[in-house]
Amino acid sequence: MTNPEPIEQVVIIGAGLSGLTAAYVLARKGIRARILEREMQIGVPWSKRHPQLTLNTHRSLSHLPELNYPAGTGAFPKRDAVIAHLSTFAMKHALPIEYGVDMEKIGRAATGFRLQTSAGEILTRNVVFAIGRDGKPRIPNWEGAGNFQGEVLHAAEFGHSQRYAGKRVLVAGGGNSGFDVLNHLMRVETAEAWFSVRGGAAVLPKRLKGFAVHRLSPLMDVVPASFADAAIALTQRLAFGDIATLGFPPARSGAATRLADENVAIPVDDGAIDAIRVGRIRLVGEIAKFTADTVFTKDGQSFAPDVVIAATGYASSLSDLLDDADVKINSTTMTSDTPGIWLIGMKPGLVSYFRNALNEATAMSKRIVVG
Repeated sequence: MTNPEPIEQVVIIGAGLSGLTAAYVLARKGIRARILEREMQIGVPWSKRHPQLTLNTHRSLSHLPELNYPAGTGAFPKRDAVIAHLSTFAMKHALPIEYGVDMEKIGRAATGFRLQTSAGEILTRNVVFAIGRDGKPRIPNWEGAGNFQGEVLHAAEFGHSQRYAGKRVLVAGGGNSGFDVLNHLMRVETAEAWFSVRGGAAVLPKRLKGFAVHRLSPLMDVVPASFADAAIALTQRLAFGDIATLGFPPARSGAATRLADENVAIPVDDGAIDAIRVGRIRLVGEIAKFTADTVFTKDGQSFAPDVVIAATGYASSLSDLLDDADVKINSTTMTSDTPGIWLIGMKPGLVSYFRNALNEATAMSKRIVVG
């Protein structure tokens, strides 16, 4: 008689903020999870982002459970402070992270799920996906882009803003990533800069009269979306006036409604709109096509950038992993209807990814079946 294969109760894929939060919450319930991390240390995806990166969410709302940032940390923590925060948390709670283990495929098994990993096969009753929303940078298939002689890169490859000094730069995409790029780009002297937007978006200031606007987000998170939409629109008007006068198209819906229905994060301004107002950055329409040295927009404009930065979003690698598992994912709520499959940190929120991860992990811990 053969011995039954050993089976884990919970395997967490990813040791970022969501995976660490999920492991912590489960441990508090007496459930030990096995954590698989493809990188060799915590925070590698963060370290690949540009060095000037700061959170758009206030430090008081952007920390892991029972761990605050050290004294002296800015109101909006910088990239390296976030990496240190994640590492400190993992060490403090001695979380069992297995580094260098890449998740390849997931399939069904009689007792749950069969995981194919770079370290071998694992059986488990529950799988928690905490791999984030930005696994694969996405660049549109623009007509003629392959013939363009300039540089085309994704916002994930932005690097240090000084590399764009003296260059003609086009930023394509009016969402959160586009504003993040512009907030840093406007601090260097480019030869010219353009901002290509397809549709309107609500934009919030990082600060209004010195006050960190994000600190009000917990209130906006508990009121009806229509009320939050109105409050965000009023804040935008108080901060910037009517941005339609700058050339921004009207938004299709309110910011809170769009976030809930389409998972579109709210852009945060930290100087970009002022740069547009004074003409340092020129607002243009949606990109139509490229030639060898020119970009044409759908509103009939053309210009010759040295660099095109595509702030055009990301795709999750989740679907690649689930091809063989017959798992149904609700793309709006980013939840699974399949028992034993859990998604943590895959949906943006008004407060922060940290708060979302804690709420989702807590809800999971009340429903998960082990043993």
